[in-house]
Amino acid sequence: MKIIQYVLSTLLLLSVTTACQSTLKEFQPKNDSLFKITFSYPASWNWYEDIPFDEPPLDVELPPSERFVVENGSLEEGSIFIQVYLTPEPHTEAREWIDEFSSSDSPFAVLDDNTLQIDGYEARWLTLSSVAWSAQGNLDVQDELVYLFTEDRYYTIELSLLESELDRRIHNEFEELVQSIRVLP
Repeated sequence: MKIIQYVLSTLLLLSVTTACQSTLKEFQPKNDSLFKITFSYPASWNWYEDIPFDEPPLDVELPPSERFVVENGSLEEGSIFIQVYLTPEPHTEAREWIDEFSSSDSPFAVLDDNTLQIDGYEARWLTLSSVAWSAQGNLDVQDELVYLFTEDRYYTIELSLLESELDRRIHNEFEELVQSIRVLP
């Protein structure tokens, strides 16, 4: 009888423990990928590889890049993108992009600009505000944009969402993703 009670209490404890854990997946890049990071994300997110939006015009040379996007992203749900650029001077090239946000003709207002460490590597976290247009009119949008610099590449990790959705589930999940990033050897 005591064995049955022990087994039942163990099963109950395991089911409660499992039910309380959030369901996370681990992003693992393919061997031939430019991505050399891993991170945790909610199992409900579906990543797909996307052609980078900054494919170069014929007269401009950009570093090789790869881009992943969370499927079904919208401003209401939060659009999430991660892109990597392979370059011998990641700080120099990324600085040009970062400086554009502060220029007078930028459509973004820089709300916050912090330097931090991610897995021992330098990173910058920018919070930007902008306006998007839709059938409903103008929408206030906030972007969380993280630049992660490693030896030979940099990453942009971005969340775009309506300002009305700040501090909700998707915003918190994005912060957790950034905190979980690990650079692979």
